[in-house]
Amino acid sequence: MFEEQTYEALMERMMDRLPDDIDKRENSVIWNALAPAAAELAQSYIWLDQVFELVFADTAQGEFLDRRAAEVGIERKPATRAVWSVAIQPENVNIPAGSRFFIEDVYFQYSNDGTLECETPGKAGNGQLTDQPLLSLDTIPGLESMTMKELVIPGQEEEDDASLYDRYLIRARREAVSANRAHYKKWAEEVTGVGRAKVFPLWNGEGTVKIVITDGNLDVASDLLVKRVQEYIDPEPGEGEGQAPIGSKATVESAKWLDIDIEVAVELQMDWTLEGAQKEIEEKVKALLKSIAFEKSTIRMSALNDILYHSESVSDYANVLLNGESKNLVLQDIEIPRLRQVKVIEQTG
Repeated sequence: MFEEQTYEALMERMMDRLPDDIDKRENSVIWNALAPAAAELAQSYIWLDQVFELVFADTAQGEFLDRRAAEVGIERKPATRAVWSVAIQPENVNIPAGSRFFIEDVYFQYSNDGTLECETPGKAGNGQLTDQPLLSLDTIPGLESMTMKELVIPGQEEEDDASLYDRYLIRARREAVSANRAHYKKWAEEVTGVGRAKVFPLWNGEGTVKIVITDGNLDVASDLLVKRVQEYIDPEPGEGEGQAPIGSKATVESAKWLDIDIEVAVELQMDWTLEGAQKEIEEKVKALLKSIAFEKSTIRMSALNDILYHSESVSDYANVLLNGESKNLVLQDIEIPRLRQVKVIEQTG
């Protein structure tokens, strides 16, 4: 907006305002007097341009976007803590809530519902900890061992600007109001640990709503997370005790896995092995499937071909199969694609 307000332009305008009988040459007395002011004014225009970027929601960042979102009653979601289920020996031992345990320099606290909650917000507690033993920081009579079972609610980092801006737009445009479809989606995604949600109105007759959710990693949601969403939206179906209005019976369920198998014949680049090619392709396919989860309904052959074409390990390829067929795969509304295997065959002849 202020691109033309440069140091040179400001100096020229100031000099034009002076009488012609004054020495206005560079390094003259008046020129040297005005030059610092022009430099400061030019810098002020640069700052002013940045201010305009920060006061509008579509270009605001960080705390400035927080302040715009607060105007419509929205706050940035803070980082959340990972929650794990555990196996306890013996099972009937009494563990006080708040008892502390640790594993690999990650610390957890025992909760009343029998789970462990990571003390560090964010993804610190999401590691590969299944079946690993925990060490207690407290003396607990009768406790012989405690072992990690499964990650029931993944920890999430603080909400980023893009996600906050999307929620700001929904509120500002009043898209989620009066218990419409977008409103149920908003309620579900407000619950800590939920990644994405889909809403299915009238799924079981008049007044019924089904909400299907993923966890924060866009994986299948745990029973505990499903229970928390149900209690938040509609703990007593139809009674209006949660967010859902009286008469609306909401049912919360988890998304379902759909296993994906990929097979391809490749001609390898020099110095690459089949194992290396398989690993490279697997990583790229997993990223593709994650981007599709609860956002798109089709896994396209063109996307797989693009991965293979741009793979460093692949010189040429043929006979690409997706779940045994050479065509696009359409997902059901409640399905999340999960890579089961990539079978890479070396081309011969």
